[in-house]
Amino acid sequence: MFAFLAVLAGLSAAVTATATTDCAAQPTGYGPVPTPNTDTAFKAYAPFASAANNAVTPTLYQRTFVNLNASEFGTSSNVYMGYYELKAYDPAACTAICDSTSGCVGTNLYFERDPSLLPAASCPNPTALSVIKCALWGSPVTAADATNDGQYQENFHVLIAGSNGYMKLPSQACSAISSAWSGNTYAWPSSAVNWQGWTSIFGSRITSAPWPSSATAGVKRW
Repeated sequence: MFAFLAVLAGLSAAVTATATTDCAAQPTGYGPVPTPNTDTAFKAYAPFASAANNAVTPTLYQRTFVNLNASEFGTSSNVYMGYYELKAYDPAACTAICDSTSGCVGTNLYFERDPSLLPAASCPNPTALSVIKCALWGSPVTAADATNDGQYQENFHVLIAGSNGYMKLPSQACSAISSAWSGNTYAWPSSAVNWQGWTSIFGSRITSAPWPSSATAGVKRW
């Protein structure tokens, strides 16, 4: 419990305070910002790659991909559980939140180029921030599903960099799912039924049952 509170202390206090009116100031980002502060410079910014490549994989987790320019993208067969904004690129802090979240089996840690103001016609391309995001997942976190490479909001280019994926080791993931479902069945995505050979570990739990609607809750900026 105390460890989790320490993790929460490292989160951006403004994570739930995103303003939604045109040109409203957005939460502060804690990631490094390239010079010049452009989308082209963001894509080539070496500190993002260095942070991702040198990150230490937390105990009882495996790294499933490293330093991609895209984040995990939720589909009807994935279980997205929201995200937290961190003050440091710290896999251990990210996975600690996963460990304290019922049903979480993996995380995606990355830098995101976000606008300092909510883009609108009167502020179509505001100054960029670099936000460090820790996304939680109740389904496999794989490079194949890391397809969100950004988008435009008005003229502002949202981008992803230094994206790392982490999955609990099979035995840990099985325990997390069993605890969340209390003996009920679990919908492991059909595209990942034999992911990493987990069929033999999950056995009859790989069935078709809906994930609770609360699992899709989370903070989204677009």
